[in-house]
Amino acid sequence: MKKVEHYTFGYQFVRYWTSFAFKNIFYRRTEIRGRDKFKPNDPLLFAPNHQNALMDALVFVTTMPQQPIFLARADIFKSKIITRFLNFIKMMPVYRIRDGYENLAKNQEVFDRCTEILRTGHSICMFPEGNHGDKRFFRPLKKGLARIAFEAENACDFKLGLKIVPCGVDYSNYENVRGRLTVSYGDPITITDLKDLYHNDPQSALKELNNRIRIHIEPHMIEIPWEDIYYMVMDLRVMYGERFRELKNLPGKTLFNKFDADKEMIRMIGALRETQPEKIAEMNNLVMEYWKLMKKYNFRDHTIEHEPYGPLRMIWNTLILAVGFPLHIYSLINNYHLFRVPMILSRKLFKDPQFWSTGAFVISLLVMLPISYFLQTLIVGLIFKTWWIWLLYWATLLPTSLYMVHYMFENRKWRSRIRFMWMKSRKNKDIKKMVELRKEILGKMDKLMKS
Repeated sequence: MKKVEHYTFGYQFVRYWTSFAFKNIFYRRTEIRGRDKFKPNDPLLFAPNHQNALMDALVFVTTMPQQPIFLARADIFKSKIITRFLNFIKMMPVYRIRDGYENLAKNQEVFDRCTEILRTGHSICMFPEGNHGDKRFFRPLKKGLARIAFEAENACDFKLGLKIVPCGVDYSNYENVRGRLTVSYGDPITITDLKDLYHNDPQSALKELNNRIRIHIEPHMIEIPWEDIYYMVMDLRVMYGERFRELKNLPGKTLFNKFDADKEMIRMIGALRETQPEKIAEMNNLVMEYWKLMKKYNFRDHTIEHEPYGPLRMIWNTLILAVGFPLHIYSLINNYHLFRVPMILSRKLFKDPQFWSTGAFVISLLVMLPISYFLQTLIVGLIFKTWWIWLLYWATLLPTSLYMVHYMFENRKWRSRIRFMWMKSRKNKDIKKMVELRKEILGKMDKLMKS
């Protein structure tokens, strides 16, 4: 821990590959905004929301210009393998009461090291909520980040120039590969104006800083604070988001266009929850009924959204899948183990589902993929003994792995549409009900959003 802030070439090398794999392979699309709001050489304390376990840390490993140091709860350092990985990506433990009272004294050593790190112009990233959750709302903030900030400034007589950078992270899906990711950096917070308050009443100063941090993070994250309608709002983001942007004449080309529109839609739903609670309750019942039927038959919203399916369209989709099938087989032979094995191992290693995506990412893209591709290429080279064959084979491995995932998604959609058409032809009452419910939900949402 003594040299955690020192620049390391090994870390930087792995970071380059991690960044490439993170932004181009694991996630289909990544957008970042606000990095121009701070200077990399300033003493920076990053304060992000925390939703997706160690994946949140990897977000900042791959989007920050410097090598940040992370503070994470101590209980995740219990496994030797995980501890080595966490130390490698410059993580230090922070202890909580649940980790044992005897360990709380260790925190002062950690806080002293943080002061030293910040005074030397390095950056620290700490999740102020103190723990992660699988829902998009802001949990109560712990005092650790605020305490580190004040101790660092106080050690320099409040002349350090520390900047706390609020950050927001949002995932289209916590677990699945090829999702979408947004990272938003807010305007930095300074605490020099709290010097007198800190000296006179430290607890009030900590509370005031936490209030500021919360206020500055909230605009950069998706927050749905209502437990009673949480799933309704999440479902409406999927099925009504595009229609809402059209209704309000809002752009929708970028992820942040959609992010900002979702924020506005959520704000309006929250206002209606206060002024017209009966209509929101009715909408909640409709959406829940719709999604229960969807879950019953393992359908996704896009299956209902794009019906009816004409014969020419289905024939065309079938032909495209048929033509691409040989390439898909080639992709499966070379890459399926990199997709399936990490998923199985990750679920065995971690009881908490929030760690599954991190485990799969590390096992697949940072460990198995480089080793497997090297061995596969070596075997092909030994078999054919012609340089251009093994070079061509090596060049096809990564692109075909992405094609494999894309083909699997498209094939799942195609099979879902076939089942939908078959059930509709059999006059299944639930199919008719789903179509009617979706139309009713969209119609009622249009009226609510125009009111």
